[in-house]
Amino acid sequence: MTRAQWQVLAYLFHNEGSNQASVADALDVEPITLSRHIDRLEALGYVARVPDPADRRARRLHLTEKVRPLLDQMKIIGSNVMAEALEGASASETELMAKLLGRMRSNMTGRGFETLVAEPAKSPAIKVPQKVV
Repeated sequence: MTRAQWQVLAYLFHNEGSNQASVADALDVEPITLSRHIDRLEALGYVARVPDPADRRARRLHLTEKVRPLLDQMKIIGSNVMAEALEGASASETELMAKLLGRMRSNMTGRGFETLVAEPAKSPAIKVPQKVV
């Protein structure tokens, strides 16, 4: 199971019944890339594409019963990884970091590298190369 596939499953766990376009948008991947991930997950029997009753062209994504035990394992692994990553950090430090990372993600949503290079004055503490080779 790849990290990208884990992300899709985790997103669907919290947003089951989403359509592919909204999942691709939420995970910040191209729709064709998500479609390939869904193809693989569907072949494994973990995800089912269900016709959307409101839009005959769209498909809703649902988790299957086969994937439920894997999701439990994913939660344990994720908790262990987070515990290791945050070892030595206090609760207040962890909370502050989560807020800052959330703000950073929000600031960067929809901005590509080209935007950063075009607007370097907005981040004076960060040196952005003028030309990428």
